[in-house]
Amino acid sequence: MWKQQQTTPNKRRETAEKFISIFGTLDTQLLDSLLAEDFVHQFAPASLGLREPLGKQVFLEHIGGIREIMVGFPVTANEYIENESGNQVTVWATSLANFREDVKDDGVSEKEWAYEGEYMFLVFMNETGEKITRVIEFLDSKATDEKLRPLIRRARENRQKRLSAESK
Repeated sequence: MWKQQQTTPNKRRETAEKFISIFGTLDTQLLDSLLAEDFVHQFAPASLGLREPLGKQVFLEHIGGIREIMVGFPVTANEYIENESGNQVTVWATSLANFREDVKDDGVSEKEWAYEGEYMFLVFMNETGEKITRVIEFLDSKATDEKLRPLIRRARENRQKRLSAESK
């Protein structure tokens, strides 16, 4: 008799842990290996006015774009909560932005560049628990709007100025 392969709780958690770990290095190759071909990433809450859901390729490009201004964005899980019936893991986490030195300027203190955020990730898996099919990422909306977005904008502007100066 054929029996459907069941996901073990350990496999779900292991996949979620690998996903969380990629933010430390922004390793798009590891990320690519974890994501199902039909993967979708959604930022929340909607009040932040962030993009529509991102497919796999666009999400990989998003992470690659972050790598242009940060050496890492380490995420530390405070708690993993497994949902066996939904084949999903919820991760409550914090993060620390590690901006590249060459995108920083003296107009912002080192302490401000070291942005800390809080997140909830809802990580949905395929039937084996080895591939991620969907992530809903709840951002710290106040800190994202008031701190992170301005830092990212500033870092990108500084990077562009540096690249323009280097090309002259």
